[in-house]
Amino acid sequence: MKKLTTQRRLAAEILNTGKAKVIFDPLRFEDISKAITRLDIRDLIKDKAITRRFTKKQRTKKEARNKGLGHIRKRLKRRKERYMAKIRKIRRYLSETKNRKIISKEEYQYLRRLAKSGHFKTRRHLKEHLTTVLKKNLSNEETNKSAIQKKKAE
Repeated sequence: MKKLTTQRRLAAEILNTGKAKVIFDPLRFEDISKAITRLDIRDLIKDKAITRRFTKKQRTKKEARNKGLGHIRKRLKRRKERYMAKIRKIRRYLSETKNRKIISKEEYQYLRRLAKSGHFKTRRHLKEHLTTVLKKNLSNEETNKSAIQKKKAE
């Protein structure tokens, strides 16, 4: 079995890696041994007779390229949009309960501060908090809402 040093060297230069990372397909060994020029080697690379071995570190470097400074703003924008959608629903629900006089003004301010700090994950979580911790009766309100929605659907 030949070492094919010239082919390995040419492939390493074209693939921009070290000679140890060049892999030859054993089934295409004859074609590779006949390849002498750079053009022949490029054709074999396109046909995937010659490939490059990636290490784990190189893969993580490739993945890390998408986490640069240019991508941070996009992530922050996405996070902010999610937060805004969530907090608007919670605040709307809080104002509704205050207007219906289910909670007092002081409780409203307290719950609004909790919502701002991220205590409530969803509106349902806020409702559970109201029923368990503040022991407010929301069952009448919930049944009224569901009855109104059923009438609208009809």
